[in-house]
Amino acid sequence: KQTGKYHIIAGAFRIEENADKKIQQLREKGFTPTLIGVNKYGLHQVAYASYNTRQEAKVALNQIREDHNINAWLLYKIFD
Repeated sequence: KQTGKYHIIAGAFRIEENADKKIQQLREKGFTPTLIGVNKYGLHQVAYASYNTRQEAKVALNQIREDHNINAWLLYKIFD
Protein backbone atom coordinates (compact mmCIF):
# COMPACT_ATOMS: atom_id res chain seq x y z
CA LYS A 1 0.00 0.00 0.00
CA GLN A 2 1.30 3.42 -0.99
CA THR A 3 1.92 5.77 1.90
CA GLY A 4 2.55 9.49 1.88
CA LYS A 5 0.99 12.09 -0.36
CA TYR A 6 4.13 13.68 -1.81
CA HIS A 7 5.77 11.49 -4.44
CA ILE A 8 9.09 12.10 -6.19
CA ILE A 9 8.53 10.97 -9.75
CA ALA A 10 11.34 9.26 -11.63
CA GLY A 11 9.35 8.79 -14.82
CA ALA A 12 6.00 8.12 -16.46
CA PHE A 13 5.72 5.43 -19.10
CA ARG A 14 3.07 4.49 -21.65
CA ILE A 15 4.20 0.84 -21.57
CA GLU A 16 4.07 -0.84 -18.16
CA GLU A 17 7.13 -3.01 -18.95
CA ASN A 18 9.19 0.18 -19.27
CA ALA A 19 7.98 1.31 -15.86
CA ASP A 20 9.01 -2.09 -14.47
CA LYS A 21 12.48 -1.67 -16.02
CA LYS A 22 12.82 1.76 -14.41
CA ILE A 23 11.87 0.31 -11.04
CA GLN A 24 14.56 -2.36 -11.42
CA GLN A 25 17.18 0.25 -12.40
CA LEU A 26 16.33 2.35 -9.35
CA ARG A 27 16.49 -0.67 -7.05
CA GLU A 28 19.98 -1.39 -8.37
CA LYS A 29 20.93 2.17 -7.38
CA GLY A 30 19.67 1.63 -3.83
CA PHE A 31 16.24 3.23 -4.01
CA THR A 32 12.96 1.60 -2.98
CA PRO A 33 10.80 2.76 -5.90
CA THR A 34 7.13 2.04 -6.41
CA LEU A 35 4.66 2.08 -9.24
CA ILE A 36 2.12 4.58 -7.96
CA GLY A 37 -0.48 4.05 -10.62
CA VAL A 38 -1.63 5.26 -14.01
CA ASN A 39 -2.32 8.95 -14.51
CA LYS A 40 -5.15 10.47 -16.57
CA TYR A 41 -2.97 10.29 -19.69
CA GLY A 42 -2.50 6.52 -19.37
CA LEU A 43 1.10 6.78 -18.17
CA HIS A 44 2.46 4.43 -15.50
CA GLN A 45 4.15 6.62 -12.87
CA VAL A 46 7.26 5.44 -11.04
CA ALA A 47 8.22 7.15 -7.78
CA TYR A 48 11.64 7.15 -6.16
CA ALA A 49 9.90 7.46 -2.81
CA SER A 50 6.87 9.00 -1.10
CA TYR A 51 6.74 11.30 1.90
CA ASN A 52 4.14 12.52 4.36
CA THR A 53 5.26 16.15 4.40
CA ARG A 54 6.11 18.58 1.65
CA GLN A 55 9.29 19.61 3.47
CA GLU A 56 10.63 16.04 3.60
CA ALA A 57 9.81 15.57 -0.06
CA LYS A 58 11.48 18.83 -1.13
CA VAL A 59 14.71 17.93 0.67
CA ALA A 60 14.76 14.49 -0.95
CA LEU A 61 13.82 15.93 -4.36
CA ASN A 62 16.69 18.40 -4.26
CA GLN A 63 19.13 15.60 -3.41
CA ILE A 64 17.81 13.34 -6.17
CA ARG A 65 18.01 16.17 -8.71
CA GLU A 66 21.57 16.91 -7.67
CA ASP A 67 22.81 13.31 -7.61
CA HIS A 68 20.65 11.26 -9.99
CA ASN A 69 17.99 12.90 -12.13
CA ILE A 70 17.65 16.61 -12.85
CA ASN A 71 14.20 15.90 -14.34
CA ALA A 72 12.68 14.33 -11.21
CA TRP A 73 9.58 16.15 -10.02
CA LEU A 74 7.15 16.24 -7.12
CA LEU A 75 3.59 14.95 -7.36
CA TYR A 76 0.97 15.63 -4.71
CA LYS A 77 -1.56 12.79 -4.71
CA ILE A 78 -3.56 11.10 -1.99
CA PHE A 79 -4.34 7.42 -2.48
CA ASP A 80 -7.47 5.78 -1.12
